[in-house]
Amino acid sequence: MDRRMSDYYDYINENSIDHRLICHACLKPLIQPVITPCKNQFCRCCIEETLDEHYLQCDECEKSHLTSQLHSLDDSFILMALDQLEIKCKLCGKGNLQRAKFSEHIYQHCPRAIVMCSTDMNNCPWIGLREDLQTHLISCEYRTSVSRNLFDDKYGEFLPFSNVDLQQRQIYNHDIAIAVKALLVNQRCTCLDLFNKGISSDEMFVIASVLSSDRLLTTLSLRNNRLCDSGVQFISHALLTNSCLKRLDLNENSITDTGVRLIAEMLKSNQSLTKLTLSFNRITNEGLNMLIEVLIDYNTTLQHLCLAGNQAIDHTSTNSIMNLIRCNQSLTILNLEDCNLSWWSKKKITLYKIVQFRSVLEILL
Repeated sequence: MDRRMSDYYDYINENSIDHRLICHACLKPLIQPVITPCKNQFCRCCIEETLDEHYLQCDECEKSHLTSQLHSLDDSFILMALDQLEIKCKLCGKGNLQRAKFSEHIYQHCPRAIVMCSTDMNNCPWIGLREDLQTHLISCEYRTSVSRNLFDDKYGEFLPFSNVDLQQRQIYNHDIAIAVKALLVNQRCTCLDLFNKGISSDEMFVIASVLSSDRLLTTLSLRNNRLCDSGVQFISHALLTNSCLKRLDLNENSITDTGVRLIAEMLKSNQSLTKLTLSFNRITNEGLNMLIEVLIDYNTTLQHLCLAGNQAIDHTSTNSIMNLIRCNQSLTILNLEDCNLSWWSKKKITLYKIVQFRSVLEILL
């Protein structure tokens, strides 16, 4: 049993599990159990965390032992009892599984496990949930007449538990959305960089469908894609219920004031986002004013707002920016570089920040 597997199942009636099956360190059922000379039982990885050159420290009795004195547990009763522990798959919800059978479940049967397309020589870059594999195989351009009959086609090639770097895989358009959906369903990553992946509103709809309930992702970069305002609609709706994402990059997505209006509505209720970048879009003074209004009247958590490179923002927003300086206490960075503010407007904003004693707020003009 791979220790990493335990992230994908829950024990059924864990409180009733025999204490003889419990690791003395992590207080969870033993995985790859070992026994020390002092007769205490641990998961192998738990006791090996105390490794100091050739010695191990027993957390239970605080004695040190030579690593050579550590032996795999050979008590057949305990080993059989551990194998028969009832678990439930976190991904697909299937219950009444025996722990010893979970590897078979995740490698062959779980519809929500992440798999790769099992074509000849593994040339196909597609990854996704097993439940989406058959749909992909119908149109897979890498699939030969030989691979169409492979037994593995039914299951796909299970992707290891390590994080998947999507920038290293040549996946674009709809396939990238399927891959991201799979990563979010599996709770595989905290930071996701989707720079220049050709993501449009259709792909954003797929991603947003699982982003709304994600509880792990903290950073999402969608820089230089094709979201436009319609794609912003989906991500804004998802962030109404997402309480984990902290940093969102929407630079270079042709977003207009219409999209900003959707973002502003989201910021009224979202209290987790701390950094929002909207540089080099098509936002005007109207969009900036909408964001400022929300940051004054509703949102108290956003700390970093970047609108650099939006050329339609000019000196007519000066009073609104000054109002933001006076009334908002949470923002620490406001980036308006490469906008169309006049030199006098920049001077006025800088002086006003000094007068208001807002040294904590950095305004980049």
